Parts: sequence; structure tokens; C-alpha cells
Amino acid sequence: MAYYDYKVAGASLPPPLTDKLRLYHVEMNPYGHRVLLVLEAKRAKYEVYRLDPLNLPAWFRAKNPRLKIPVLEIPTDQGDKYLFESVVICDYLDEKYAANPLHSRDPYVKAQDRLLIERFNELIKGSLECFDTNFAFGSEQIIQTLDIFEKELASRGTYYFGGDRPGMLDYMIWPWVERLYLLRCVNEKKFDEKKTIFPNFADWGDQMQLDRVVKKHSSSPAEYFDYYKNARTHTMGYYL
Repeated sequence: MAYYDYKVAGASLPPPLTDKLRLYHVEMNPYGHRVLLVLEAKRAKYEVYRLDPLNLPAWFRAKNPRLKIPVLEIPTDQGDKYLFESVVICDYLDEKYAANPLHSRDPYVKAQDRLLIERFNELIKGSLECFDTNFAFGSEQIIQTLDIFEKELASRGTYYFGGDRPGMLDYMIWPWVERLYLLRCVNEKKFDEKKTIFPNFADWGDQMQLDRVVKKHSSSPAEYFDYYKNARTHTMGYYL
């Protein structure tokens, strides 16, 4: 994997791809974080082109008029193709790289996991509200959503939603959960008190932090805290 920064690479269109994928990503963006996790889990060959969201190059705007980020560029015999929307990109990667499947092979379980990903969108909204009001911790939306996932883990009886290893659902929700740990920087005692309410989910978080894929693309609570404190314009939900 190689990283290229727009400010360093310049405004010219990147060269055509040959044998790897290219992810257009904004640093600290959780939707792109999702895709990075799946690319790593699938052991795909890829490079990352980091964009400045406040200064997008003209060629990127022309190819992506809706300004969706992240974007996955894919080499094909008909030229490079582009995919948008993090969940769509991740589903494509899971089908394209059949080894180490992340979705369950059981259609019903796969459908249930998709519903839980949609349900998690409510936690995303709660996180935005929380981080946009001086990191106030205790949003009822967050608590209600975590309770659903706590009970789901208990019913599955596994460390991960994917079973004995992380699956698609685990990686789809992890970027936001990792960011919630920044609340420890605000009030560690209150954060730990909340963790005791959700023992299964807390254990899941501990296990996820040990995962090879997660560690490859992780940031510390202090890094997230500094980022959101100093760059509120780069809100978690600005790019999809």
C-alpha cells in the first residue's frame, strides 16, 4: 500500500491503474476508514490518494460531480471505473475477492447484518450530535443504539458479530466506535461507567483493537480528540 497526498502530487490527474485499486480518501473520514479496513481484510493490492476536502482538484470534481468521498477506482479492460458509497464499495470488494469472505454465506444472517448496519446509522447521528456540542457524552441515541448491539452480541454468543473473527458488520461499525473512545479524553470515569452497562459490547471493542486489520488503520483517542476539537468543519458525517 502506498499513500499519495493531493497537495504533494499536484493537481494533475493520477496515472491509469494497472494491477491495483486506488482509494480516494479524506484523512480521518470514517466512511473511507470502512473501506480501508475491508481492503486490508481482503489483502487487496491498493494505494490511497488523500484529498483535501476544502480544495478538491478539478479533475476529481469532473469525474465525481456529487463530490462523494470515498471513491474506489478500479482498473478494467475498458478503462478505470469508479465506485461510490462506502457500503457499496465494501460489498463489491467482498464479492470481488472471494477468499476470506466477510459477509455470512447464510442469506438470512447476511440480511440481518445489513439491517444492523442501517440501524447503526442512528448511532452515527448521535455521535455527530455529541461531537458538535463540545463532546457532551450521554446522548440517548447512542445509548439506545448500543443497547441493541449489546443484546445482539449476547444472543449470538460470540466475541464478534461475524463469529470467531470480525466480519462485514464488525468492520462497518468499527470506525465510529473507535472514535467514541475519544470521549475517554473528556471524562474517563464517566466513559468507563458507560462501558459497564454494555459488557459484551465493551469486550467486543477490546477484541477489535487487537485485530490485525484494525491495528493497521487505527488512531488513538487523543488523536481523534485533537482532530475534532481543532477541525469541527470536518464533521464525521460530511462525506458519505
